[in-house]
Order: sequence, then structure tokens, then C-alpha cells
Amino acid sequence: MTEKVDLVFNYGGKWVLSPQVVYIKKLDETWHGYDVDLLSYIDICSEFIEKYGFRAVKQLLVTGPTGRYYLLEDDSSIRTLQSALSSQFSVLQLFVVDEGEATIVILNICDLNKPYPAMPVEVATDCESNEEDEDQNEPIPSDYNSDELEVFRKEKNREISDKLDRFLELEKGMCFKDFKEAKRIVSFYSIVRKVALKVEKSDSTRLRYLCDIGCPFECLISEDRKNQGFKIKTLNTKHSCGENAFKNRRATQEALAHYFKKKLQNNPKYSVNDMRQDLDDNFNLNVSYSKMKRVKRLVSEKLEGSYIDEFNKLEGYAQELRDNNPGTDVIINISRDALEQGKRRFLRMYGLLDAVSQVFPKAHHRWCARHIEANWSKAWKDVQMRKLLWCSAWSTYEEESHDQLKVMGAVSKQVAKDLVWYPAQNWCRAYFDTVCKNHSCENNFTESFNKWILEARAKPIIKMLENIRIKIMNRLQKLEDEGKNWKGDFSPYAMKLYDDFNIIAQCCQVQSNGDQGYEVVEGEDRYVVNLNRKKCTCRTWDLTGIPCPHAIKAYLHDKQEPLDQLSWWYSREAYMLVYMHKIQPVRGEKFWKVDPSHAMEPPEIHKLAGRPKLKRKRENDEARKREGVWSASRKGLKMTCGHCSATSHNQRRCPMLQRSKQPAQDVPVSAPQASQEESGSVFMPTPGFISSSSQQSRQPAGPSNSKKIEKKPTGPSKSKRKIVADESEDEQHVAPSSAVADEDRGEHESEDEQTILRPKAISEARTRLQAKKIQIRPTGTRRIGFKGDDNGVSIPTNLPYSPRKLAWKGKETMTSNQLIVEKETRIGKLKAKKGKESTTSDQLTVEKEKRIGKLRAKRGGKK
Repeated sequence: MTEKVDLVFNYGGKWVLSPQVVYIKKLDETWHGYDVDLLSYIDICSEFIEKYGFRAVKQLLVTGPTGRYYLLEDDSSIRTLQSALSSQFSVLQLFVVDEGEATIVILNICDLNKPYPAMPVEVATDCESNEEDEDQNEPIPSDYNSDELEVFRKEKNREISDKLDRFLELEKGMCFKDFKEAKRIVSFYSIVRKVALKVEKSDSTRLRYLCDIGCPFECLISEDRKNQGFKIKTLNTKHSCGENAFKNRRATQEALAHYFKKKLQNNPKYSVNDMRQDLDDNFNLNVSYSKMKRVKRLVSEKLEGSYIDEFNKLEGYAQELRDNNPGTDVIINISRDALEQGKRRFLRMYGLLDAVSQVFPKAHHRWCARHIEANWSKAWKDVQMRKLLWCSAWSTYEEESHDQLKVMGAVSKQVAKDLVWYPAQNWCRAYFDTVCKNHSCENNFTESFNKWILEARAKPIIKMLENIRIKIMNRLQKLEDEGKNWKGDFSPYAMKLYDDFNIIAQCCQVQSNGDQGYEVVEGEDRYVVNLNRKKCTCRTWDLTGIPCPHAIKAYLHDKQEPLDQLSWWYSREAYMLVYMHKIQPVRGEKFWKVDPSHAMEPPEIHKLAGRPKLKRKRENDEARKREGVWSASRKGLKMTCGHCSATSHNQRRCPMLQRSKQPAQDVPVSAPQASQEESGSVFMPTPGFISSSSQQSRQPAGPSNSKKIEKKPTGPSKSKRKIVADESEDEQHVAPSSAVADEDRGEHESEDEQTILRPKAISEARTRLQAKKIQIRPTGTRRIGFKGDDNGVSIPTNLPYSPRKLAWKGKETMTSNQLIVEKETRIGKLKAKKGKESTTSDQLTVEKEKRIGKLRAKRGGKK
């Protein structure tokens, strides 16, 4: 199917119905290069009425390739017409029967591919027939011959598929628009048939193909003088060479570019190696890497136009979303600078923080502790330090946060100073607001969403939005089905957290004042619980909406059910209300109402120097995913040999193993001694064999029968053993505040695999909450009080450590305001110092007069 057509609007004439239907004395206006996908029945009728003076469109007609008239009734007729368009049929002659004119009886274009219904035949009738009945049974003459219908079918079926199964045959009389199309179709035939063809003759009017081996095959394509274009006039499809052309000269760049166009449009990350592999798998065709690289570059250059067309259809897509999803707001921002120049250019949006502060002025901004850990751990890579960071982030009240900082400062004061350089109110739960019942201090949801749409982000704008819309539409349905399968009335996440709190509550002691006020002791801290206000000084109840261990203990003391106090936001009712509204399906591009006046340009793209990066830059100590599993980073580790433990080479290049690869020789082996027989193991050395274990001793071989001994496989390399050793040391050294080791590992993996293949993450449930479940005798020596405003927000004060200041050449840096204050202070000190050392003007005058008087007195004495 062609992509552009010419629309010819015929008007101002009259219809003649006999002897044949024809429109005479007409005027016409042509629209060149109209996009096929934008054809619409309503738009064409509106154009005839508004611009060409028709009162109403009674019938809309179009002529076929042979000049026959066909009826267009609705958009289904338009779609049938679109499927019939081709390089030969790319000019649409449009006609209208105006209101008041006689109706024209012609064939509907939708009925072209429909078989005629079988007429019932009456058998053995006694009725007599007359001449009038015989005249009525004569076949009705039709101007619509089978050749024209066959043209429609062939053009419709000439589409490119993965296997090119529609190009298996060439037929005599096959027509082409030009030589370019003819060469492409013959190339597809040569590729799918796996036959090597060569060009025997090629000029402006003729194109002759012969078999490269010398078979009888011959194909002559020349100009069709009766009609426009070219067609096959001579064809002999016999082959005796066999179909096994591994290298084919007909696999040209242009032909391969047409073959891979849709694949690259749907997947811009389609690699050159994958393209070569697909050709090998489908057609047993070998194409060089350089040629496929040129093919991909050629397709990418052509697809730049499709990216622009996506922006031209963006307004129509937005309107389709509004029509099918009532209440949906779709806003497309246009660049003001481009409008001043008379252009419409899509405006790329930036500044999410400013937008959130404007739309949600009362919302509190939190920072992701995971990103803080990534930046902070560049200097502090110890596993235990990372655990202390997360324990600080998970602290729900100020005293606990200070305790964690003190424990960290006991290890290194500089570590704690680097941590508090990040504002604690943005990443520590102790200073979060309690309006939204969410105590998360990491941004995993956004990061997961970015990974979820990673494939869609590389597609054109409408395909990207459609891919995301469909994924979200399916996910909403999936999550709603999960909510229906809940075993209880509350979410599984809330119930799991409640069960952990319930276990911790068994370690607490409670005292009541008889008026819904309770003092609950857990460890050395004493908490205050108010059941009327549903608050606890640990702030966990306020942050999550789930009763904390102290509240659970108070409710149990008051003979009430704590589970009834879970926030409504965790209930099945609230969950189902969230997923009650569905994203409605959207029709395809053919149904969009695209106005040419709404066309816009894509945003300006500034190409940077160098090759664009496709992968995120990872930290040195960040875990990698190799072969589908997470593994620890190997950066910074010295290469060591797993065989001899040397640092100058690896096991593959070990000189001792290189010597062992020599042909094995018969080696006399001594008979086992009595001690060896009792132990049940015999050491049997081979030439060049060295045990991978440093503790294993070598035993001399005595005279015995000659045997060929097979070398034992070596164990894990020393680099992996080093990682295991380092991680095990970190796991053994645990601070008092987090006495439980991190258990974020696979339950069915071995001990070594757990350490090496562990993701870079620390679980709260398996560290902090697990530590609180340990039975500790409560003392209650420290009282925890209520803090924060009405929203639960408080400002961190009296931190154990002050933030580390930036330094430049060993000196602490300061802001411009600090520089101004420092300058004024120094100037003031200099002025004060100069004032003490110098005299005033009056003192100078008096001193001057005294000196003059003394001089006069001396002169008078001399006289």
C-alpha cells in the first residue's frame, strides 16, 4: 500500500446515466501528496459541501484504475479503498451526487471481494414459463470485469512479511510503477526463492534478468505503452541450479531497507547482528556486517520522516483519547518562540520540582535514601556503614535517629558528618509528615516504572504513549484481580507489617492512667500512647496508619481488637475504588480526526559529541546482572590465579596448567599405605598437578604400577574467595543498634552464592524489625515525648554531628554571603586597629602648636 495519494475533487458538472455513467462539463481541484492514513469519509463530504457548493452529499463516488465508478458509503468503504491503493492506483478521482439529483446504481467498493450469493434453483416444477420470464433470467451485463477485481486483490496482497511468502511467484503481465519498484520485487523473489539472478540488460526502457548459473530462467521487464508504468513481458521461471544461494547480489541495500523498515520502526534498538541472524534463519542468506550497517542507517534516515508525522498526528491522537475516555485532560504545550516565528513546535517539559511545588504547594518533598546511599557510599563502601545509614533513615523518632548517628560516629566521625550533609528532614522518617500514610524513604516505585517503560521510551512519541497506555491498562486490570483474591479485608502488605508489630508488642510492658493514656516500655525507651488521638510518640502509627507495637500492647491491655484500628486506606474497599476507573480502548489511526492545520514540528534535538550512551553508568561497587542473576562488582579487585594464587595472571594463563596440558605420561604410583587405606582416600599425583588448596600436602610417589591419572577440577578463583571473605567479615561485625545480619539473599542458594550474587539492597524486615523481635528486658530509662506540628513535621535540631563543609585545597569553602560578612569583619578589625595606633586631628593641631611655641621661645632667648 502506498503512503501518499493525490485527491482530485470533481465539481461543477452534471451526470449522464446512459448509455453509460459519466460526469461531464466538470471542474476539478487536486490535492497532491495527501497522507493515506488521514482519509476520512466525513472530511471528504464536508470538503465538497463547504468549499465546492454542494447542498448535501447524497452519494460519494470514486473511480478505480480502469475508470469504473464505485460507491463509498462510510469509513469502512474508505478502509477498503486504502487497502486497494498501490503505486499504480495512487490518484483518487472523487465525485458527489448532490441532493435532488438521481441516484446512481453502482457497485459498492466493499463488495469487490465478496462472492456473489448462490441463487436457489427450483427443480421439477409444473409451472409453464413464458418469454417475459426467460428475458428476466438473462444475465445482467456488468462493466466490472474480473481483471479489474484481480488487480485490486494482487495490489492488496503485495505486502512485506517476515518470510516474504507473497513474493514467491512472478507472473507474466505483472505491472510496476517504475523500475525501482520492479527491481525491489524481483530482489524479493530472488531472496525468498534463494536463487542468484544477474542483470543482463538495463536501460531506461528495458530490464532483463537471467540466472547467474545458466538456468533457463529469464525475466524481461519493459515499458507498457498502452498504460503508464512497466510490466513483465517475457518470463521463464524454470530453474535447474537448485535453491541454495548463500550469497545473493539481489540482496541490495534498497531491498533490505524495505524489508527491515517496519521492524526498525517498531524496535529502534534492533541490532545489526540480529538483522543478519534473521536473514540467515529465514532465507539462509549471508550479508556482510558493513552492508547491514548501511541498511540500518538508510532505514533510520527514512524513519526520521515518520517521527515527524507522529507529531503531526499528535492533536488527533489527543482528541481520540478525550473522546474515548471522558474526563481525560490532554494538554499539548507549544513553544512560544516558535509561534512568534509562525511555526508550531512541540515544547519539551522540564522542571518537575517547580511543577510539584506549584500544583501541590503544601506537599512535603522527600529524597530517595537509595540515591543518597549511592552518592554517600562512593567514599564509604563498608557494608556495615550502609546498614547504619539505612537504620538512620528508618528511625521514626528523633532520639532513635541520634542514637544511630552516634553509633556511626563511634566508628568514624567523618562518616557521620558526610551523612548529615544531606538534610535529615528529607530522608529520615523521624522528620516526615504524617498526613499521607506512607513511611517509604526510597523511590523504588519511580525507578521500577522507568525500567518498565524502558523499551517504549525509544519509540516515536505516539507509539511510546500507546505502549505505555496499553501496559497501564493491562496492569490496572491485573491489580484489580489481585485485590479480589485477598484473603482478608486488608492488603497483604499491611497484614504482614501488622504481624511483625504484633510480635514486637509481646516484648513490651504497659501502664495505664485509666483515661485512654498509656505508658509502654520497650527496651530502654518509654513511649506515650493516646488511643483517643490514635498517636504514639514513636510516630510509627502516625506514619503508616497501622497500630505500632506500643499501640497494639495498649489495645490488648484495654481488651480491644487492634486489627480494627488499621487505616481505611489499607482496606479492600479503598483498594477497589482506586482501580475502579479503567482506561478505555482507543481506536486506530484511521479513525483519528487529523487536521492539517494542527501539524507541528518535533522539539529541537541538540546532538552532542561522541556516541550516545544507551546504558546507565553504574557505580564501582554496584551489583551487575550477568546471565539473569545479580553478582557483585569486580571493579577494583586484583586478578589472581585460582590455581597457584599468583597475582600476575589468571587461571586460564597459569604456566603450571600450561605445562599440564602436555601429553600425559605413565607415572608410577606407589601402593597405598595402611594409613591411607584406613582414611578411605588416596592421593594420586600427576605431572604438573598442584592442589588448589594451600593446606593440602604433597606426597611423594613411590614405585608402583603405571597409571594415567585425570586432573581434578579446580575450585573457585581467589577473587571470588576474597569477596566472600570480605563480606563475611562485614557480616560478623554488627553494631549494637542492628544486631541482626542482613538476610536479603536467596533461601535456596549456597552460602558462597548468597554473598556473590546478592543485590545491593538492605531489607528493613530482615534487619531492624528482626532485631526488635529479640526478647530484651524493658527498663524504660528514657522517656520519648510528642514532637512536631499538626502535620507531624519537625525540624532536626541538636544533631550529634554538624555537616561537613566543602573544602578547596585543604580549606573549608564558603558562600558569597559568608565571604561578604568575612570581608566586613576584617575591614572593621583593621579600622579599629588603625584607630588605636593613630591620633585624631585635634591632637595633631595641639601637637603642632606646642612645637611652634617651643621654636619661638628658643628664638626669643637667642636674641
